[in-house]
Amino acid sequence: MQVVIVGGGKTGRYLAEKLKNQHQITIIEQRLDEVDALRQRVPEIEVIHGDGCEPTVLDFAGVSHADLVAALTGDDEDNLVSAFLAKTEFDVPLVFGRVNHPSNEWMFTADWGIDVAVSSASVITSLVEKEISLGDIVQLMLLQAENLAIEEVVLPAGSPVVGRPLSEIALPEGTRIMSVINDSGATVAQGDTVINAGDRILLLASLDARDEANRALGVREHQGDADILRRPDESERKDGSERDH
Repeated sequence: MQVVIVGGGKTGRYLAEKLKNQHQITIIEQRLDEVDALRQRVPEIEVIHGDGCEPTVLDFAGVSHADLVAALTGDDEDNLVSAFLAKTEFDVPLVFGRVNHPSNEWMFTADWGIDVAVSSASVITSLVEKEISLGDIVQLMLLQAENLAIEEVVLPAGSPVVGRPLSEIALPEGTRIMSVINDSGATVAQGDTVINAGDRILLLASLDARDEANRALGVREHQGDADILRRPDESERKDGSERDH
């Protein structure tokens, strides 16, 4: 499978290193120092210096032949633009978009060319590894269409559920813990699975129940302002193809 990753930071590099032995990987990175570092660290991967929001750069990277584009920069606006171009201009069959700030998640939809919106490199890696058969990815997309979200949260030290098995944790209806990821690796969540501080939890929840599920786990939503994309009023909402500068 031919995969183009937009963004060569920690997330993009992590994904590339995980997939390089089974797939053809190209990374687009705008920062020249990161380009040099990537070429030294993963010389078997093609690294292109350029802006993934530019159609000419995407074309040079071979996006028109890609099976998957993953927009993984640290900027939600850039990820949206790269994803939109990949889907609309180059007809990429599968586009992943990284959500850096949960307050921006409302934009990461098919309107912006995004098939799957995810929040972490480990989740993306898992999805891509399963995508070879397309079965799991199709199921995931159907779940998202039914008002469900997949999110990875880190269990804080002060959580009331630290050290407790999942069977004893009361989560709201429409919520399920799918996997627990820690230094020992990823495990499929079972009733006797004990979760500890620092564990990364893959949570499947309806959009209505997600906040309640986070509260039950003792996870507080980050409320920073710097990287939030403002939700426009209905009177000023623009078509997804436009981008403010």
